[in-house]
Amino acid sequence: MKILVPVDGSEASAHAVRYIVKTFAHAGAEVHLLNVQPPLPGAVGDFVGEKERHDYHEDEGRKALEEPRRLLSEAGIAHRDYVAVGSVAETIVRHAGELGCGQIVIGSRGLSPLPNLLLGSVTTRVLHLAEVPVTVVK
Repeated sequence: MKILVPVDGSEASAHAVRYIVKTFAHAGAEVHLLNVQPPLPGAVGDFVGEKERHDYHEDEGRKALEEPRRLLSEAGIAHRDYVAVGSVAETIVRHAGELGCGQIVIGSRGLSPLPNLLLGSVTTRVLHLAEVPVTVVK
């Protein structure tokens, strides 16, 4: 089974990774960690070159992936990791499809500054867009 786990450095995404460790440590699951970086705002992007934007997004994404990678490695769970740039929820769902993932495991709230009543706005959007089962971990 292939599982996509979006991570953003938040405690909620760390809970999702711990859930994977607890639930799938001996199941032989293939875990795909994904950090999605939102594009730089227009004014900033106008003054920063493409290579610098790419390097910035890659650096920030790698920082968010460090702890999840460590947790999965220590548990002996096979995993791959990715950094993408784009609309967060849409990019998560697109990657799940492209990778052939049969499930998405996501934290209930992330680092987004836009609050939602019960779930984070990205989590809510993923639930609406996904064509595979989504497990929301609190």
